[in-house]
Amino acid sequence: MKFTYWIIIALLVFSAAPLQTRAQNRRSPHSQQLSNCLDDFSTCDRSALNAQQLQVVRRVAQDHNLLECFNGFSDCDKKQLNTEQQIEIAREDRDQNLQNCLDGVGACNSARLSDHERQDVALSARVRNLQGCLDGMGECDPTHLTSDQKRQLADANHDRNLQNCLEGLGECDRTQLSSQEKQDVARATSDRNLQECYEGSNECDRSHLTATEQRQVADLDAHRKLQN
Repeated sequence: MKFTYWIIIALLVFSAAPLQTRAQNRRSPHSQQLSNCLDDFSTCDRSALNAQQLQVVRRVAQDHNLLECFNGFSDCDKKQLNTEQQIEIAREDRDQNLQNCLDGVGACNSARLSDHERQDVALSARVRNLQGCLDGMGECDPTHLTSDQKRQLADANHDRNLQNCLEGLGECDRTQLSSQEKQDVARATSDRNLQECYEGSNECDRSHLTATEQRQVADLDAHRKLQN
């Protein structure tokens, strides 16, 4: 019974292949050419299309061109746009130019900006410069900062240096630290070294340990040797 079942399945599978081939062979050459014309990477023979298919191809091409123009791509052909579409693209170009000027990224034509927009762009540039100074990343021109902003920058630099000293990462200038901050950094450095010693790290400096800490570390080392 099972053998008969599998024979039926095999017959159905093999009989479906010729049907699919015949269906593909019956595909209209007009349909194939339409598919080619709608595909930018295939050769298009418009003479093989009927009137309705030509209309579809033209509409798709117009929509594609509008999208190219809207995105500011070089393939845009503005001559194919109607008056309303040209107004839309011109507005998009102005908006994109303003956005580039505000972000400080991409092409920015300040001559196309209104007086109010120029003021906004100048303010955006000052804010971006202040952010870069405070973050310690990107471009920073201290000459464009106000007196209050320069004090903020000094505080930010001090805090960044203190954090580096406390974490033992990056550049640390201890001469910029107050007496209390130097004590905090020394304690953080001692704690970090003790942790390295407890973990058996090669970074451990036992000369900085107290007598009690040295005994504790020695006991931990002995325990680790027994386990190994």
